[in-house]
Amino acid sequence: MSELIDFGASAVTGGALGVIGTAIGRVAGFFERRQDHAQERERWTHERAMAEAEAARADHAAERDAETDRRQASYAGLQASLEAETAIRASYPWVEAVRALVRPILTPLLWLLYLIVFFAVMEGQAERYLTPEAQGDFIGYFIANIAFAATAATLWWFGDRAPPPGWRR
Repeated sequence: MSELIDFGASAVTGGALGVIGTAIGRVAGFFERRQDHAQERERWTHERAMAEAEAARADHAAERDAETDRRQASYAGLQASLEAETAIRASYPWVEAVRALVRPILTPLLWLLYLIVFFAVMEGQAERYLTPEAQGDFIGYFIANIAFAATAATLWWFGDRAPPPGWRR
C-alpha cells in the first residue's frame, strides 16, 4: 500500500509540478509577448520617424531643385538681355553713351514721377484736373502703372546687375 501511496503522491506532485511549470511558462510567454510588442512598437516608431525624415529630405531636395530652376531661369533671362545688348551693332560713341544712360536715368525719373503724383493726390491737387467721378479710377490706374514701371525698372536693371558672389575687379 505504501507503494501505491508513493505512486499516487508522485503522480499528484508530478501533475502539480507540470501545472505549475505550464503556468510559469504561460506567465513567461505573456511577458515575452509583451516585450515583443514593445520592441515591435519601438521598431514601427523608428520606421515612422525614418519615413518622416525621408519625406522631409525629399521636400528639401524639391525646394532646392525649384530654387536652382528659378536661378537658372533668372540667369537665362539675364543672359538673353546681355546677348541682346551685345547684338546691337556698334555705333557712334555719343549714341552708345545715351543708350547706356537711358536705363539708369529712367529708373529715378519713374520714381520721381511716382512721388509727384502721390503727393499731388495727397494734397488734393488732382481735383483741379479731373472730375470727382473720374478721379478714383484714373488716379488709381495711373499710380499703379507708374509703380509697376518704377519697380520693374529698379528690379530688372539694377537687381540683376549685381556682381556674382566672390567677384573682384
